[in-house]
Amino acid sequence: MLKNKICFVSLETYPILAEIDYKTAGGAEVLQVLIAKELKKYGFRISFVVGDYGQKPIKIIDGIKVIKSFRLYYGNRKIRFLPDMALLYKAMRIADADVYYISSPLYLLGQIELFCKIYHKKLIFKAASIRDCDINYVKSLQFPIRYLYPYGISHADIVVAENGAEKMGFKKNFGVESILIKNGIAITKFQSPQPINHQLPVLWVGTLIKLKRPELFLKLASNLPEINFRLIGAPSKDKTYNEKIAKLAKDIPNLEYMGFIPHPNIYEYFNKASLFVNTSESLEGFPITFLEAWASYIPVVSLEVDPDECICENGIGLHSKTFEKMVEDVRLLIENEELRKEMGFRARRYAEREHNIEEIGKQYVNLLDYIVSL
Repeated sequence: MLKNKICFVSLETYPILAEIDYKTAGGAEVLQVLIAKELKKYGFRISFVVGDYGQKPIKIIDGIKVIKSFRLYYGNRKIRFLPDMALLYKAMRIADADVYYISSPLYLLGQIELFCKIYHKKLIFKAASIRDCDINYVKSLQFPIRYLYPYGISHADIVVAENGAEKMGFKKNFGVESILIKNGIAITKFQSPQPINHQLPVLWVGTLIKLKRPELFLKLASNLPEINFRLIGAPSKDKTYNEKIAKLAKDIPNLEYMGFIPHPNIYEYFNKASLFVNTSESLEGFPITFLEAWASYIPVVSLEVDPDECICENGIGLHSKTFEKMVEDVRLLIENEELRKEMGFRARRYAEREHNIEEIGKQYVNLLDYIVSL
């Protein structure tokens, strides 16, 4: 029996849905596609409102209606605020959903809440970063977003946090009670563990933005010349920064710089790595790349990010906290193959137990059944 209509407003998700090489593969977008496909199994009618990539106004991809809105623009959004919102609202009316879901981009939340209020629809907002519940970050946003975003947070029917820190942040900074639903991963996409091999590279995957600090991964490789490293980086909107990272990487003989790899092809690189390294600032929420590593039997060595201290508490990697300690931690796990193997198996069991998208999908089914009954 067909259930309610759910629309994901996710402007940068079209390349993932259409499986085209557009050099974007954000974790928030990947997760939304995974959730949508799980909900579709339960009879929910799914649509996505996406950006204008030159595609047809409406496309059906694997039974999901994909509706084009406005062309993505990364300059001064105030110039195009009203015409962009007109196109966004038009696309959302075409979707005609019972529930609208937004995780990223943050700057649309207030406007989508206004739409839902006008048309008597339900709204779910899911945090994609610790910044989403940081009041100081919100105050730094340009006008009118710094006022529309708090409005959207306080009026959304459901706010979903991906870790305990976000849940506390929403309560402390916005007075909002949120629901904790962990991020999920398609466990079956990942193969059985590779034979222990210290020649397999240490892996970094992400978008080349300053928040993720890929230059620290390059520095790590330079400090450990006896170890192989591989960097897979989707270009950011900062072309100068992209070129800087690419240039620095070419001068490191033990580092392979891959550039962008489309997300459907990313699994093989996790399956052929020894460790996964995260160099991001602590503002990241719960990186999907952690789950992809753990599903591949790979421990994570993280500089700052350790959501709810899950790395330390479950023994599925090392939380270094300082760069000097990260150098030691990577060397330790490469040299100690038994410890790396033990952590890798624990990581896989943890991913199966806590982050299997099939189980996460059931939580969203229950959440949607609840919200439409309000």
